[in-house]
Formats: sequence, C-alpha cells, structure tokens
Amino acid sequence: MSDEHLEVLTEEIVEEQPVSEDECIQIKKPVKKPIYKKKQPKEGEEPKPKRERTPAQIAAWERCIASRTKNREDRKQIQNEDAKILAEYKKQLAKKTENKIVKKAVGIKKKQIIREEEIDELSEDETPIEVVKEIIKKRRQPAPKKQLPTRQIEEEPQKLVLRFF
Repeated sequence: MSDEHLEVLTEEIVEEQPVSEDECIQIKKPVKKPIYKKKQPKEGEEPKPKRERTPAQIAAWERCIASRTKNREDRKQIQNEDAKILAEYKKQLAKKTENKIVKKAVGIKKKQIIREEEIDELSEDETPIEVVKEIIKKRRQPAPKKQLPTRQIEEEPQKLVLRFF
C-alpha cells in the first residue's frame, strides 16, 4: 500500500469517530534489508589464498583423526561382542524351550500309553462299557480341592466394658 492509500484510510477513520490512543493501530513501513554480495576478484587479480595451517594445527588434526578411528574400532568390537553374547543366549534359550517341549511331549505320550493299557485291561475282562466310561471320567476329573477347616465361633457372649474418664 502506498502512502496515499494509508492517508485516505486514516482520514476516513478519524472523520467517522474520534479514536483514543489505546485503540489506534500504528502501521510501520516495511524496512528493506540490505542485500550483501560477495566480493568478486578483479580481472587479472588472483583470489586471495587460504591461510595455511601451522604445524601444531596439523599435528592436532592428525591426533583427532587417529582417535576417531580408534573409537570407531572400539565401538565395532563392542558391537561384535554383544552380538556374540546375544546369539549364544538365543541358542541357550532355544535349547531350553526345546527341552521343555520334549519333556511335555514325553509326559503326554506316557499318559496316553497308560490310558491305552488301562482300557486294554478293562476290555480284556469284558467289563461293561459304562464301567469303563466311569473310570475314564474319574481319571480325567481334577482332584477335589482341600477345604480349610472353618473357625469355630465361641458361643459365650463377650463382655464389653465401657470406661469413661
């Protein structure tokens, strides 16, 4: 917006109604920021050479590079050790779970063989099927839970004494 437009707007507002200082909005002109350009070397002149490092700076940089490579190697070595430990742990865990599974399977197989033998024994005796079914049901039912003895309540009334101080 140009200055003329601002003047017109402010005149309209002032003419319509008086405005207090608190209600006024101050409009600031935008300020252009200066644009800096890089210096171009003049024709025929060579660009200014960069300052060379001192021998102490060069030695410090070499030490920095050496320590960086050492730290990288140390981190890689630690990662490799951790990976080996993790792989060993996973192998042990797999063996442990495999042993548990084998034990469980052996137990299931034993129970199955025992049940088959019991059924075979009963079937050789030519016992009725109903008796066999009852025996199998008894075997499969969980054992009854033991009940804790209940407290015997004393029938004597307790004496309550009230004391006031």
